[in-house]
Amino acid sequence: MKVRVTLQTIADRLGVSRTTVSNAYNRPDQLTPVLRDQILSVAEELGYRGPDATARMLRTGRIGAIGLVFTEDLTRVFSDPDTTLFIRGVAEATARSGMGMTMLPVPPLTDLEATALRSAPVDGYVVYSVADDHPALDVVLGRGVPVVVIDEPDLGSRTSFVGIDDREGARLAAEHLVALGHRRVGILLHRLRIETSPGPVTNDVIDEATVRVARERTAGYRLGLAAGGIDCATVPVWEAGGNDPDSARTATAALLRAHPEITGVLCSTDQVAIGAVQAILRSGRTVPGDVSVVGFDDVPRAATWEPSLTTIRQPLLDKGRLAAELLNDAIESGASKRVQLPIELIVRSSTGPAPG
Repeated sequence: MKVRVTLQTIADRLGVSRTTVSNAYNRPDQLTPVLRDQILSVAEELGYRGPDATARMLRTGRIGAIGLVFTEDLTRVFSDPDTTLFIRGVAEATARSGMGMTMLPVPPLTDLEATALRSAPVDGYVVYSVADDHPALDVVLGRGVPVVVIDEPDLGSRTSFVGIDDREGARLAAEHLVALGHRRVGILLHRLRIETSPGPVTNDVIDEATVRVARERTAGYRLGLAAGGIDCATVPVWEAGGNDPDSARTATAALLRAHPEITGVLCSTDQVAIGAVQAILRSGRTVPGDVSVVGFDDVPRAATWEPSLTTIRQPLLDKGRLAAELLNDAIESGASKRVQLPIELIVRSSTGPAPG
């Protein structure tokens, strides 16, 4: 009769504790690479296939996986550079802790009952940049497990939170254009609500926007422009309708037709800024000779784009790592924590003195 191989069988063979063998599978960071390799080698020799997942869950009360919630479909997620960097950071941190990661996309207008959001076997959720009124929030909070929110919405002490000072970053961007002599400036936002409405935006629409990042960055842009003596009532604000260059190209072309006097465009993301640059060049204008453009995020492409983008840098990779670490801490201790990461104005070749 074949003898069942267990963690204790491997521990007895190597002369180590059962906990040490368990760590090789569940907490590899607790062992030296040499010891872990020895344990896995003996396990393979004995035909051990790994800890029983059901038994582990019953013993620890933990599933060993976190849910990563996005409000875009997976195709868009993996084509968006700031989101990709964030995911990489989450993946690095979960790998170190031995946790798994379940992707849970909930695009706008999705029937949540048709998704795995409500039933996914996870120990907690990382919620990445969700509008204030997105129904996925109620589902996630209703599960009664720890939650870490990234960027938006800010739910106070109900969850852990990781973000930046979006208003301050936008203020720095606007003050940069003002210092270069720009007085005729436009603001180009990615989206203001779950359901987008590309085109010109009124103050009432901005005030009622459910995308917190758009609200905060618009407020920051206006602070910086007002400090330079610009009447913000005369500054056009345009919604692109998506965080992608295609949407931004269309919106920028319309913005320039409506306001050909513009010499500077403040863009709420680098993806939007890239599309804006393309539209400006296609219109026969130059960047930055005729129109200067400022982005936000500092994705890798910002430095290599031609012209390279002046932007607000935020630590996207670190944001992902920290999100996973805070969630793991919350799962272990139940404690919530708030972290604000640093930002920095990075000046490159997409901005220059105002023409004339």
